[in-house]
Amino acid sequence: MNSSPLEITTLKTNVAPFQNKQSVNTSLISYRFMIFYRFALALIGGYVLASLSAVVIAQYFIEYRASAAMSATLVAFLLHTTAFIWVFMVNKTLKATLGIVVPCLVLFALIRILGN
Repeated sequence: MNSSPLEITTLKTNVAPFQNKQSVNTSLISYRFMIFYRFALALIGGYVLASLSAVVIAQYFIEYRASAAMSATLVAFLLHTTAFIWVFMVNKTLKATLGIVVPCLVLFALIRILGN
């Protein structure tokens, strides 16, 4: 390897000298759990949000059945992909959780109000 001494010293200064192996493992496990939680939230929460929105749209436009089904499907697909992207874009996990759960609760209340 032909690397200059400047590159070697730059690489060595980025390593923390006194890190405990236990604390590194704990922080790595908590980071992986957070990523898994966000993935599950995006997958399951995005699906619930999409399906609830499809039901609300289909119930609201019940007179136009074919148009309601098509638009509900398109909006549901859009919401699911948007929720999946948004969950990983947000900085805080609590904000991501509330951003999925609160609209789901609102849509569930709308379904109850509109009735079957």
